[in-house]
Amino acid sequence: RWYQRRVRGTRNNYLAILSSMLARLWRSTSNLNAQALFRSQSFHKTSSLLVGFEKYNKHVYTPDNNDATPFDFDAESYAKVKEIISKYPPGFQRSAVLPVLDIAQRQCGGWLPLSAMNKVAQVLSMKPMSVYEVASFYTMFNRTPVGKNMIQICGTTPCELCGAKELFKAVERKLGIHSGETTKDGLFSLLEVECLGACVNAPMMQIGDDYYEDLTPGDVETIIDQIKRGEVPKTGPYNGRKVSEPKSGKTTLLEPIRGPYAPYLDKIMEQKKQEAQQPGK
Repeated sequence: RWYQRRVRGTRNNYLAILSSMLARLWRSTSNLNAQALFRSQSFHKTSSLLVGFEKYNKHVYTPDNNDATPFDFDAESYAKVKEIISKYPPGFQRSAVLPVLDIAQRQCGGWLPLSAMNKVAQVLSMKPMSVYEVASFYTMFNRTPVGKNMIQICGTTPCELCGAKELFKAVERKLGIHSGETTKDGLFSLLEVECLGACVNAPMMQIGDDYYEDLTPGDVETIIDQIKRGEVPKTGPYNGRKVSEPKSGKTTLLEPIRGPYAPYLDKIMEQKKQEAQQPGK
């Protein structure tokens, strides 16, 4: 209860703030044009994003997710934590909070229970509230359980224009779930997210750490079927192109690169070779 009161009073979540502002504006406006805007597709898209995000980013105090739930890093995770902390000067170990939270989330199967965040605070000599603030701000952290395979479909402008909505509908039909929901077998969770940084390969989705790009609804269904069978789907583009090259093929750098790659490079390399062969060098 203490945690709930503190977190609810100090949440620094820009999506929650945006939702609150929109709600207040809706109640205060009598402008029919403004209300028509709120009823538009863009507003409902934003609302669905908020619902899905809040589902996984909001802590729910339950018997298996509270400050008394046992958690400790295993030996492998402790070794990773120790290595990460060693990269920072003494007294600045709190700078490692993001990667250490990620290690804790991976050990817990893709989500962060309250006890895991408390352990991170203890290891990094931080106040628990400071760790809660980080975990509640970044969408990469899930504070309620998720499926084994977290499907994140980008819905930002480039992907939206290239067919992201059709991908999302294909996943909903295939798995029978919506954004912020998990399949009954615990194998898949679905979430519509903002930009994943692969705009040139739109539309795309992320499952776990892997990107699947230049997708069609059929590609999405094939990937899901492969995962169900225990196979590892091909990552990267699905339209035949190489990484982010133009769909029609290369348009520049068509000839083999010729040296030297810098002025007088051959001469410099030969000089260094001769110096290395001299006695005492």
